[in-house]
Amino acid sequence: MSGALRLAAMLLIALAALALGACGGDDERKATNEYVRQVNNAQNEFAQTVTTVSERITQKSSSSQDRKTLQEFQTAIDDVVADLRAIEEPDAVTSEHAQLVKAMSGFGAEIRKATRALRNPDTDTIADAQRTIQGATQTVNVRIDQAIAAINSKLGQK
Repeated sequence: MSGALRLAAMLLIALAALALGACGGDDERKATNEYVRQVNNAQNEFAQTVTTVSERITQKSSSSQDRKTLQEFQTAIDDVVADLRAIEEPDAVTSEHAQLVKAMSGFGAEIRKATRALRNPDTDTIADAQRTIQGATQTVNVRIDQAIAAINSKLGQK
């Protein structure tokens, strides 16, 4: 789950930089800063939950415990997606914000897949679930990097 923590921190740091660099008129700057604040708040909540949840997966945890932990992680993803969808983004970054939401939604779908695989655990399904989580984390990191870079580029040009 450390990859999930990495993505939460990465998003938070990237968007925090936007607030400092937002240009334009006062209203535009306020709207941009409010957008950044709301996205950061959503990511802070996500990061805190992920930290708590990820500490529960250990070498000694059972498949049942891991499945419950993944379900809690899924809830954290669903919550951050809902939070991100509720944010009114600046017009300049509508498609980029949608890209960010889509990246997190896709991550949630992959975690759901891994959780389902652990309903009837055996050596193969556990290995499949681990691969799914690892692959999903790598993919979401790339997609979030791309979305944040696009948001930074658009908001930085104003």
